[in-house]
Amino acid sequence: MGLNLNSVYQRPYFVQDRRNQIKKREDEERSASNAQREEQTNQNSRSKGLQYVDRNPAAYQPAYQQVTTEQLSVPYPNEVATALAQRNPNINIAQILKDFKNTAIAIGTPDDLKEEVSGYLALIEKQVTKETPNSKLIKSNLKNAASILDNYISKTLDKDSKVVENWVDALFLQQIDFKYNEEDINPEFLVKFPEETLNRTEKTEEVQQVNPFIPQDKELKKLFIQAKKMSYANKPKEAIAAFQTALERANEVDDKETQSKIFLEVGKIYDDHDYLAQALKSYNQSVKRTKDCNVKTRAHYSMAEIYNDVNQIEPAIDHYFSTVSFAGEAENLTAQSTSLAKIGNIYSDMYERTAFDYFEAADTIADETDNAKVKGYVSASLGDAYDKFGESPEALKAYSKAVKNYIDADSPQKVAQNYLNAAEIMLEYKNEDKAKGLLEKAQKFARKTNDINLMTEISNTLISIS
Repeated sequence: MGLNLNSVYQRPYFVQDRRNQIKKREDEERSASNAQREEQTNQNSRSKGLQYVDRNPAAYQPAYQQVTTEQLSVPYPNEVATALAQRNPNINIAQILKDFKNTAIAIGTPDDLKEEVSGYLALIEKQVTKETPNSKLIKSNLKNAASILDNYISKTLDKDSKVVENWVDALFLQQIDFKYNEEDINPEFLVKFPEETLNRTEKTEEVQQVNPFIPQDKELKKLFIQAKKMSYANKPKEAIAAFQTALERANEVDDKETQSKIFLEVGKIYDDHDYLAQALKSYNQSVKRTKDCNVKTRAHYSMAEIYNDVNQIEPAIDHYFSTVSFAGEAENLTAQSTSLAKIGNIYSDMYERTAFDYFEAADTIADETDNAKVKGYVSASLGDAYDKFGESPEALKAYSKAVKNYIDADSPQKVAQNYLNAAEIMLEYKNEDKAKGLLEKAQKFARKTNDINLMTEISNTLISIS
């Protein structure tokens, strides 16, 4: 089975009411004790896995990858999860086991360790099918399995990690149903990945302002092109091996810029196939070896996206700022605008009005470009922010601008999604006639796509109005 390179790996969010979200957050913060907040600052796992059966991480780690990088932890914030659990703290062991297995996959656990983890999980699965599961035994095995994953993360990053064990400890504070039931899903713990967000291919295009690169040394040129062909052919193992050979030659001739671009290419391979720690190491090495601001822009943006995906806010913002800086030197306005909008989205998710300062700057820069897709992204992000803050008139204006830009960009899926967002606001204000008109427009554009889920959502909403 091949690798799926088109999955949307965006920072997870929780489904919640669209109105009064700021008031809810304030109420939750007032009701939480200092001890609870300290427990809640750790990170949880996102529910996503890979579709690649033949996983052999050791083959993906040439010697030049053994360097130290910033700590990468497992995503989704306990602070949000615990606040939601205050309304419904019940979670079934089946849901926990699924997230645990997907976490092991997401961090690229080697096969030998994965087998050891599976042994502990098998003991748990045997227990949960019993009439009266032994909760102490289940918890003990979960802790053991978590310890294995944390040890792997610690060795990979050369830094102590307890993120998986902390996640397990946070779950133990909830009301766990140890009787296995896959149908019992608590939606307040369910991690989703929004379909309307930019996918990996679009993200790359936002900062893709690098002139075609060809090394000067003839032998190095041949090796570099061969490695690129392997990469284009979606042969990651062969590509990385080829890049390793090219790197050795680049070291021989002391070609720093080619070394940098090799690390950038290798980082992208790891990134595309969700080996996040290895991708971060490669991107960091790329930045260290180059004076090319375009390359630094791409590397910092890629690192920002990884940290953003796993909800590591501080390093994500730092790398987005670096992207803005180097993109400015490279006169890459699309990368500047996109990165500023990404920062705005992070602050918006935290309900901080600082977000609008970044959106304003992103919008100003985007208007200086002819990139309608980036303009649409900034406007749509601004619309989502206004909606979160309950400022519906401004949200509708932003969604309208996003629709216009996405029509210019020939992005029917994005057009449909923004029409749908505007329609949902109209429904909340009981203006069904206006909502129906917007939904019909959304349906028209959705039919031009292959997004079955979006078409179904629009149709179901229209039916509910009728």
